[in-house]
Amino acid sequence: MMHSETLETIKRSASLPSIPIVATRCYEMTQDANCDYDKLVDLLTTDPGISASVLKLANSPHFGVTRQVSTLKQAISLLGVKRIRELVLVRYLVQKTEEMPNDKIDINYYWRLSLTTAILTSKFADAVAPHHRDEAFMGGLLADVGVIVLSRALPKQYASIAAKYQPHESEDWIGGEYGLMGVTHGEVTAMVLEQWNLPQTLVQAVRYHHALPTSIPTDCKGAILARIINGSGSFAKVLSQTSNSSSAVDTCRAAMDRVNLDVHVLIRALDGIDEEISRMAELLGVDVLNSKVFNLICKQLVANLENTVAISS
Repeated sequence: MMHSETLETIKRSASLPSIPIVATRCYEMTQDANCDYDKLVDLLTTDPGISASVLKLANSPHFGVTRQVSTLKQAISLLGVKRIRELVLVRYLVQKTEEMPNDKIDINYYWRLSLTTAILTSKFADAVAPHHRDEAFMGGLLADVGVIVLSRALPKQYASIAAKYQPHESEDWIGGEYGLMGVTHGEVTAMVLEQWNLPQTLVQAVRYHHALPTSIPTDCKGAILARIINGSGSFAKVLSQTSNSSSAVDTCRAAMDRVNLDVHVLIRALDGIDEEISRMAELLGVDVLNSKVFNLICKQLVANLENTVAISS
């Protein structure tokens, strides 16, 4: 398939997650610089599930609020309408992804990868691009939405690729997407986020999150974020499967080089990450792959990283 042909087929397939009326209306209202907070609260409370989710997300450490947020109006005042709009859109997009039936992709593994990537991306952005912190979490969380969409829209054509979206498979499938489909899942994710009116920095970051640095346009606003998501995704895969500790360290060091991160940033990021993933999964209403070895892998990885640091110093 050619690039444009594949994208048109996906658009016609009705596999792109639709935008709920509340999300559309929220977007319209928050475009107004004089947005009435009370009316926005009234709108969001028409969907108790989404208003509760947004309130919980607002209290997540990944959005930098330093005190407890107890009401939607308080959340809007502290976070601003732009960030509330994005939280609403992201929560609905996660919900829509959950509603898309798919027998080719292990959805629990998908969420384990996505949540691990999101949390690490947020922490890495703190170190190298703090102005992208909010978008970093959302970019890491949503980067692989295109995998789900492609698997639904073109199940037969994408089947051989979908079969490799699992632990212990190499990342060769990412390059294979373009050869087989004419598009990458990053491009499809970008198309979804554009349809949902999410920021262009975020759209560009997910579009290029598997691209070589030399392949990212020089004017790409999401270039740094794309590299961070790429590195975080490599770490997430290592942590979501039983890996040889030596090869895991090599993979992580290569990923850190791509992000230009000091090893100590990764060591700190891994502290308590499994508990963070569990809490965020609960907030978002998704199930993650139950990995009994996750904490063990983290401990082994940290020990090996600290050992390599000690040897090199």
